[in-house]
Amino acid sequence: MIDVDGKSLGGHVPLVVGVTGHRDLVAEEQEQIKTRIRDCFEHLQNTFPDLPLMVMTPLAEGADRIAAEVAHALRIPTVVLLPMAQHLYQSDFEGDSLDEFRHMLDLGEAVELPLLANLSEADVEKPGRGRDLQYAQLGAYLAAHCHILLAVWDGKPSNAPGGTGHVVNFHHHDVMELIAGGQQRSRIDFTEDESDLVFHIVCSRRTEGPPAEGLSPGQAYWYTRDEVNPRTLSMPERYRVVFERMAEFSEDTERTVDAAAYYPLLPEAALARCGQGAQDIDSVYHQADFLARRFQRLFYLATRWTSVLALFAGCSFVAYADLPDLDFMIYPYIGFIALVLLLAWLDHRFAWQRKYQDYRVLAEGLRVQFYWSVAGVEMENPSRFSHDSFLKRQDLELGWIRNVMRYAGHRADSTDRISSPADIDLAVEHWVSPQHDYYEMRSRDREGRHRITGSIRMISFVVVLIAAIILAAAPEIGDTLSANVLIAVM
Repeated sequence: MIDVDGKSLGGHVPLVVGVTGHRDLVAEEQEQIKTRIRDCFEHLQNTFPDLPLMVMTPLAEGADRIAAEVAHALRIPTVVLLPMAQHLYQSDFEGDSLDEFRHMLDLGEAVELPLLANLSEADVEKPGRGRDLQYAQLGAYLAAHCHILLAVWDGKPSNAPGGTGHVVNFHHHDVMELIAGGQQRSRIDFTEDESDLVFHIVCSRRTEGPPAEGLSPGQAYWYTRDEVNPRTLSMPERYRVVFERMAEFSEDTERTVDAAAYYPLLPEAALARCGQGAQDIDSVYHQADFLARRFQRLFYLATRWTSVLALFAGCSFVAYADLPDLDFMIYPYIGFIALVLLLAWLDHRFAWQRKYQDYRVLAEGLRVQFYWSVAGVEMENPSRFSHDSFLKRQDLELGWIRNVMRYAGHRADSTDRISSPADIDLAVEHWVSPQHDYYEMRSRDREGRHRITGSIRMISFVVVLIAAIILAAAPEIGDTLSANVLIAVM
């Protein structure tokens, strides 16, 4: 979707690295910081080769621009986050810094965040509470839509809205007091467990001096909320699993998505009116839905053949055990069991069942995210987004699904949610009503299957009962062929 110097992400979902850092870096440390950032990017590229990188940065002076330069040198696509309109934001810079900012805007796509409710351009033109609120919103957006937060930070807490310490704290604890009224995250809410990963590059500051006690300039750690071992030199395994699942999805989309099998969530003309943000979600939904249906077919096919082969194996064993002159039936029995084990191995090896279920869950999450975007649904807490409402109490391993939604909705979440009756009618017509009809149809289908299953069950019991009555009423048949056949039928 986003490219730099001709390098495109195509349909891939990238590993998004958000950048936050101090502006007043010590000149003598900047080359070392650049090296650490490059090492981080190259390590991620080598560790997850099927997962392209994307960098998000507000292009403030200092760490933001250094990271953007490194990303550009490595041909990594960049998204420039603007906390407000460009002509307002660039008033933070002057002279050579302003020229550099304008020049670096060409490094990637610019995403401009809307003003918070009840704020106007006049409120953010000059330093003050309004501008502080927008910087806090920038920090919340950045932390909520990246998968790894790269922080060039002195390790000291900060009360500055949108400051590095503030953003790191939000990334870890999901609380942005200035714009969310001090709301606390529930202890049983797991929506941030996969997204609190920080790559911390320790630095000094010209105005604040050396870093926090126990830290030295140039050190680099993976920094998480872990109460026992928050800083580690290698990425914790639980995050690696999440990124590997994302890489699998990215690889599967490259190999198997068929554009001809595209079923858009809205008619083409209506989708075009919804804007780029909704179209991004629709595109990723297409990928997830196609793959879910593909792996569903593979899993169901394997399940059906497993049942058929198990039936044949059972019949072969009964023939071997209970019928005369059929000792050779032990060989097809062994063959059928071997085929069942082969199917089980293939399902485990290629994860047909897991991928079918995961991709279906992802597709349904994207479907809801899409129609929420179309209808202009907003979260009550302005520092929360649609992906924060999905799988809130599920295992961390499924966090990769929210990670995909973070990327898919990054444009939609950066636009004003203006609900119009026409947009709401569109969501009702193409989502609410079809969902009602779908579940009504599925309910009837399940009821029919239940009746058929019940009939088969009763017929089976009747057959078994008749066979048992015959054996009880005619004990003289003993070990005859007739008795063996009846036992085999039972």
